Amino acid sequence: MNQQELIDKIFSPGSRVMLEYVDDQKMIKSCSTLIEDLEGVYLVLQAPVVENVALVFRESQELTLRRLDAQKEEAYVTNVFVVDIRQGKIPMLVCSKPKKIDKTSLRRFSRFGVKLPFIYKNSANGLSGSGYINDLSLNGCYALTDKDPEVDKDVVLNLIVSFPDEEDLDIDVQVIRVDLLRERGMVGLAINYHEISEAMKEVIYNYIFQLQLTSDRYFGVRPDSDGR
Repeated sequence: MNQQELIDKIFSPGSRVMLEYVDDQKMIKSCSTLIEDLEGVYLVLQAPVVENVALVFRESQELTLRRLDAQKEEAYVTNVFVVDIRQGKIPMLVCSKPKKIDKTSLRRFSRFGVKLPFIYKNSANGLSGSGYINDLSLNGCYALTDKDPEVDKDVVLNLIVSFPDEEDLDIDVQVIRVDLLRERGMVGLAINYHEISEAMKEVIYNYIFQLQLTSDRYFGVRPDSDGR
């Protein structure tokens, strides 16, 4: 597949992409949006909407687009420039059509130290609890929670995780290891995602990627089983 065919496939209308740009304060910002159309030499994007307000861009502004391929653990990357802005209920950003696509491996930031609060429900008995995730990846996470004798290896839990600036993520996970920690009454749970949609993976990927933009730490810190 040549570059042009790859561009037409990766950035086809309806595809969701991660858009990165530099704001007026010279800060790198990122948000997700949709490809509206490919029109000859132009790529048309929906202007991202945050809290029901469309973000404002200017002509000639450079944008970086990333399209996630979670199955291959890769992201396709390209740069475009805003050529025109079509006003409407949702403004459209008419951009130069990409000429080249690069790839970024997701493995370089596959794990990240975080602190995301969650509540859980034990699928077997309906008991609930809470805690926080302190290590996150596209394949699983490591969580700290109060000791619960009903939460053991292979138990399936329903987690509702709070992500900043996102709706809570509701996901079924499976416990693959339980670590007793020194903190009184606390345990560490090594967790794999039991059932996860592409949309959920995209939320996790976008969050990890935004952390990677602002930090040199690519790997999260996981406590040893004795709590050190």
